[in-house]
Amino acid sequence: MKKLPGFTQDYLFSKATTLPDKTRLERAVEPLCARHPGECGILALDNSLDAFAARYRLTEMAARTLDVQYYIWEDDMSGRLLFSVLLSAAKRGVHVRLLLDDNNTPGLDDTLRLLDSHPNIEVRLFNPFSFSYATRAGIFDGFCAAESADAQ
Repeated sequence: MKKLPGFTQDYLFSKATTLPDKTRLERAVEPLCARHPGECGILALDNSLDAFAARYRLTEMAARTLDVQYYIWEDDMSGRLLFSVLLSAAKRGVHVRLLLDDNNTPGLDDTLRLLDSHPNIEVRLFNPFSFSYATRAGIFDGFCAAESADAQ
């Protein structure tokens, strides 16, 4: 059985791409950025339903790149919706980079293997127990960036 790549496997450096034409999402947020020069453009969402809806919608609207990080991804309704929308984005040509905390993905090897097999999706698993400081390490949040040429 093919195993997911381990943390110690060599990977090529991954960087979001920059293309000259602006996407629909970039054009939509451009006026907001112009009104707030020098600010980061990050919005913290405390409500889990709002946070999931925002990530889902960003994923639907992405045209070039998605950088997604999750602490917990389960085989439940939200996990299956995330799987579906990420795969749909990749099928329409979006480059998807997914980083997950390996301690919180039980039973998802087949799903993650399927995602990782798509040429437009890179799945990376963070396993803090491979480090000596495991008690202090881990992913403790969720993050989603779309069309982010600066995300590295």
